[in-house]
Amino acid sequence: MTRLSLRLRSALLALLALAIFIPVTVLTLDKAYTESLTQAKHNELKLMNLALVSAFELDGDVPYMPELLYEEQLNLPDSGYIGIIVFRNKVIWKSASALHNEVIATLPAPATGDEEFITEDRGALSNTGSYFSYAFTAEFAAADSFEPVHFYIMNSRQEFNLERDAFTGTLWKWLLLLAAGLLVLIIAGITFVLNPVRELINEIRLTASGRQGALTRHYPKEFTPLKNSINRLLEAEAQQRSRYKNSLGDLAHSLKTPLAVAMGTSNLPDDAHDSLTQINNIIQRQLKRAAAAKAGWQASVTVAPLAQKLLNAMEKVHRDRSLNINMAGDTGCQFKGDETDLMEMMGNLLDNACKAASTTVLLTLEQEEGWSHIRIEDDGPGIPPDQKDALLERGERLDTYAEGQGIGMAVVADLVAIYEGRLDIADSTLGGAAVTLSFPV
Repeated sequence: MTRLSLRLRSALLALLALAIFIPVTVLTLDKAYTESLTQAKHNELKLMNLALVSAFELDGDVPYMPELLYEEQLNLPDSGYIGIIVFRNKVIWKSASALHNEVIATLPAPATGDEEFITEDRGALSNTGSYFSYAFTAEFAAADSFEPVHFYIMNSRQEFNLERDAFTGTLWKWLLLLAAGLLVLIIAGITFVLNPVRELINEIRLTASGRQGALTRHYPKEFTPLKNSINRLLEAEAQQRSRYKNSLGDLAHSLKTPLAVAMGTSNLPDDAHDSLTQINNIIQRQLKRAAAAKAGWQASVTVAPLAQKLLNAMEKVHRDRSLNINMAGDTGCQFKGDETDLMEMMGNLLDNACKAASTTVLLTLEQEEGWSHIRIEDDGPGIPPDQKDALLERGERLDTYAEGQGIGMAVVADLVAIYEGRLDIADSTLGGAAVTLSFPV
């Protein structure tokens, strides 16, 4: 779940809670309703059984029951209610409702004065399925002594089951509707609660893209420490970058004059002049590398306008060679970083390509799958495979290039590394070298 959004996580948890709560609720209510119905059925059959007891008479050894009973269900065939009286282990009476039913098994015989209620019985009666059974034993005076008489009331479970199933179906329907309403309400509540988070993320995105300098909106008090921390971080980073640039500018200015004086000294030995030149190159490279420290809160730069400026400049610098310098590809290609650093990298590569080219230099821009690609090609002699790595070393220069890119390519490599990009040197379809800069966007 590490990649799931907070909203989706909350919705899934709510769904899981409802998926557990609804069945448990249905089971609990169904059990309570079934017990209530069963208790009501027990009371109903008990009253009907007492009605049988009150209507029964024993004259000596001869039992007597009226033709019609007060309980109408016992007078109607197939009513679902059946009354039976057993005396001296024989069925001596059946209600009119038992017209199509016969006793085919031994019925339970509780002790005198006791009752027995069976919620789901089957097999004692023919032509019937599962039924409730209530049995009660009373004692009556016979010719010689008191003898037990067993009274039975049976009731089919069909209507009971239908009523319970109807209740369960209705319960499921309404609880599912309630769950759907609760889920919608929970999602709406989550959306409302997470709205400040979305606003904070959006403002951080605007700040990261350079469209605003700090977080300015008002948020719930839980986010205030985070907002203040981010603003302090932004302020500290801006101040640090400003101090670095100022310090580096001061250092460059301080070293520039002494080096110029030393290099302008007359009768300076060649070895000393070369050493001073190397020192100057090293200082310039390190200053560029330190000044190009990548910031995490920079606006994206559109590459095409800067590339066009550089192409125009290269046409002027190399106008005596009549080079065909063109640009192609995606004009919306973006670079997330400092504009000066981008011009430094493209300028070095374009200048090198123009020096190596015979007639053509091509700059191609592409942007795909979160990466921007800047490819610079020429139709020159190309770069031998064993010398491609050497080109990135400080101060190395290939014989195919008439004059010094010197530290230029190494500076480009440093800048690419700072911006977490890639620098690839390959063969061009034009016949020369193809250098590609790739940066994440």
